[in-house]
Amino acid sequence: MELIVEHGEHWQGKMKVFIFSIKKTPQMAVWIEDDQGRYLATITATNKSVQNKWKGAPKEGRPEALPVWNHKRGGQASNEIDIVSSASLKGPIGKQIADELLIDGNTYNAYLEVNHSFDYNNYWTKDNSGVNGQPSLVYHAQFIAGHSDNISLVPIGYGSVDGSNGVISTGLENFTTALSIVKNVKLVRK
Repeated sequence: MELIVEHGEHWQGKMKVFIFSIKKTPQMAVWIEDDQGRYLATITATNKSVQNKWKGAPKEGRPEALPVWNHKRGGQASNEIDIVSSASLKGPIGKQIADELLIDGNTYNAYLEVNHSFDYNNYWTKDNSGVNGQPSLVYHAQFIAGHSDNISLVPIGYGSVDGSNGVISTGLENFTTALSIVKNVKLVRK
């Protein structure tokens, strides 16, 4: 299977630092779980999230950037993740899911978590969300290995605004630009 992530209208954002306007791209991670909700593997993740290297961040990094994924993987060392990508790619992101990871006929869950720093709106302000702005969005799809042909991941909720837990909270009514970071996410059987 292949994972395809199409960039949305707000994939690339801007933030002001003093008089400078800086382009920013989202942080993102995609992982697979079994049908019991056990984390199996990360398919792809952005470099900063894997290496936990953030400019101007506290020593513990930015757990609020991708809190669900960070809690699911249990703080694995960065060298345990094979595929790291940069979020600055111009076109769609395509990643092959290793054949040995999936057993034909078994049910799996695919998740994508995506977040833009400083993505404030009228609800998620600097006062109530720190540097995050709108919290990470979590997309999900369940599939059967070897039988599923084209499956879209859909937004199901969001991660902890402060990174304190890995719970996926439901309700997307207070989200604006975060909902268009990603245009489309799908799994395609090759």
